[in-house]
Amino acid sequence: MNKTCVLMRNLPLWVGMSAILFTVSACNGGGSTGTSDVDDTSSTETAEVIEVGSCDDGTGASGTFDSSCVTSFDESVAESISRTAEFQAQTRTVSSEWTGLGDDIESNAYSDINLQYARSVGLTGAGQTISIVDEGFLLSHDELDGKNITLYGGNNAADHGTYVATIAAGEEDGSGTMGVASGADLHLTAWDDGTGSDAPLSYLAAATLDAAAIGAVVQNNSWTYVYKSNDPNSDDVTITLSHFNEAAAVNPTLSSEEILGNSVTGSASDWADYISSLETFAMQGVIVFAQSNNESDTSASVMAALPEIFPELEGSWAVAVNGVPEYDSSGNISEVHRVSAGCLETAAYCLTANGFTYGGTASTDSSYSFEAGTSFAAPQISGSVALLAEAFPSLPASDLLDRLFASANNTFFTSTDEVDFGNGVTHGYNEEFGHGFLDLKAALLPIGSVGVPTSNNAYDGVTSLASVSITSGSAHGNALSNALSGKTMAVYDSLGADFEIDADAIIGSSSDDLGERLASFRSVGAADRASAMSYSFMDNGLAVDTGGFRFMSGPAGEIGGDLGFMQSGKGLFSGDSSIMSHSAGTMAFATVRKRGGRGFSAMTFVERDDADEIASAGFGFSAARSMTPRLTTVLGFTANGENGTALGMSAEDLDDDTLSATSSALTLSGEWAHSRRLSFFANAEFGLTAANGAGYLESLEPSMHTAFGSGIKVHEIFSDQDRLTFMLRQPLRVEQGSGTLRLPSGRTQDGTITYASYDVGLVPEARQIDMGLRYDFGHRDATSFGLGGVVSFNEGHASGETGASALFSFRHLF
Repeated sequence: MNKTCVLMRNLPLWVGMSAILFTVSACNGGGSTGTSDVDDTSSTETAEVIEVGSCDDGTGASGTFDSSCVTSFDESVAESISRTAEFQAQTRTVSSEWTGLGDDIESNAYSDINLQYARSVGLTGAGQTISIVDEGFLLSHDELDGKNITLYGGNNAADHGTYVATIAAGEEDGSGTMGVASGADLHLTAWDDGTGSDAPLSYLAAATLDAAAIGAVVQNNSWTYVYKSNDPNSDDVTITLSHFNEAAAVNPTLSSEEILGNSVTGSASDWADYISSLETFAMQGVIVFAQSNNESDTSASVMAALPEIFPELEGSWAVAVNGVPEYDSSGNISEVHRVSAGCLETAAYCLTANGFTYGGTASTDSSYSFEAGTSFAAPQISGSVALLAEAFPSLPASDLLDRLFASANNTFFTSTDEVDFGNGVTHGYNEEFGHGFLDLKAALLPIGSVGVPTSNNAYDGVTSLASVSITSGSAHGNALSNALSGKTMAVYDSLGADFEIDADAIIGSSSDDLGERLASFRSVGAADRASAMSYSFMDNGLAVDTGGFRFMSGPAGEIGGDLGFMQSGKGLFSGDSSIMSHSAGTMAFATVRKRGGRGFSAMTFVERDDADEIASAGFGFSAARSMTPRLTTVLGFTANGENGTALGMSAEDLDDDTLSATSSALTLSGEWAHSRRLSFFANAEFGLTAANGAGYLESLEPSMHTAFGSGIKVHEIFSDQDRLTFMLRQPLRVEQGSGTLRLPSGRTQDGTITYASYDVGLVPEARQIDMGLRYDFGHRDATSFGLGGVVSFNEGHASGETGASALFSFRHLF
């Protein structure tokens, strides 16, 4: 069932086994030779780049990432790519002769690894270099001609090397087939140096160093050493790790390099140089070795298992085995039929791919054949590393390999052990399939949780975007979102990979609590007019003499309005009307003196949050005067200190630093009582806010704001206890101000988070205008009703936005 391709000269076997020789063997299993029955003349569809889609934050909870997240895939684009001629060239029927099943299996190696998803986001491996050590290469082949190729040493065209290079990086040109990383460059080394004779290990070491010097991200090795039998009826025997261990047990004083020199080829110094070159390459790239094709092997190929001998190689090393998957009715892998040696001792760094492929051969520039073996599973892994290197340019190669391991499909087997990749990401494997089947779709998506870094290093884990989100206050409208429109920021997954999202995803918007609005709306009725007259400056209140200073307390929204500081609309309107909080939980304490048509007030107010902590506290002074018996004007000054907000804006911070602000404002109010039943009022506020930064909101410049309102009140329309109020207002709006946002932008190779600073304006694009109508009426002294509605133009200070709401209240005192 498994065949080997003997490519290098036979050498005498040590330990006195005169009938068996060893050689380098390609890791393909031979297979039928033929031409593709796929129509290569069909058109190639262009991949569309999809950058932003939908996913969650790994917790399953709803939040920011339900609406804005990182890379996702357009299934229709992926499907169209999988139907192109070069992709479909990999489609073949794997006979039961190979699988041992009663039925044949329809197979497409590229579809099995979800290559179409990488293509759907434009990934081809462009800018990356794949190093291949193999038999010689036909450089003029249609799949290789025109590529950027660095050839090390001599070269003679041969099928095996040409085929492997085709699978790794064959051209995507609409004919024949294509490589997994069709846009990647190649560094090619013929292991015989073009001489037809076995090149020494020193040559392979020099080739490996040369590949490292030009920055190759992966080296593909679809070969191993075997004991070559002189008996044509006997199979070749893979030189395995167990052979090495047996030799080491017999010769405990010898070094690993000496044992390899005695048992495989070359000298101890040759092996020392070769291992050193692999270590050098592993510092920047991934090394891929194909496992043996002998299904009956009980120990891994000694070349694939070199990290078991030299542990310093592990972490940048991958081993490939060959398996053909079957799928259930939902399209999930239900079973994989292994047609090579298992992963065995290399299970912790081993992957499975479908080595039944269609690739270029060296017969002519346009010759192809169907072949099978781990030789052709390995370059799929190598090409995948190149694709991930393009997708994640800031990740070191070892991280790219971790992504392939941690995302491999292992649902079709029972894991016997697992690798802990950190930050809660573990992945199970077993000795047959390693980590499972290569899955590019999963490797490109976030692994584990996705969010913002908890420190300045991407490997220290992430937390949700909500933990550093910035909530825009109603006075700022959509200014911050507009300022960040078209800009990006980075979020990270549990393995430290950075993903791009729209930067405005960090900006939330404040919303008024409907319960508080209703509480405020029903707390005031027409029956309150008489009691308010004793301290109010408005509604002809200066006609009442207090006879000295009078003290009172109550909701700040009510007392502040009566003393001329603001007109909040008593819950009818959403959004702030002043720097003075008028939420239902804000209490005010005031003293008032009115005499001879003049009035003076001093007030303090405190707002508490849900945790009963002080959210804001301030004070105000107002002076009122009757200009005429029916006209009252009020001049006021207020100051407010906010803890956790700045004019309603909040910024979360991982270190619990909070935004704080100090605001001050001048207020001007007036009311004209045209008659006992009809009055007109107006008020305006002009202020300045100074705030510190917190979280990603690095700094805030002082900002100026305004608010104004006017209205008409009509009393005693249908009874002596009703009132109709019409109001026109502009809620609090920033007129001038800016800030600086410092957002994650990526990472360096060592995981250090990089940041980008953005200057953002705080002035919203439009001016919200509210028109409201409220009718209050009472029944006796114990019962009152309220009915109101409001229409908002440019709602949220956003151009063209319109909103409306209606409120109804009923209150009865027992």
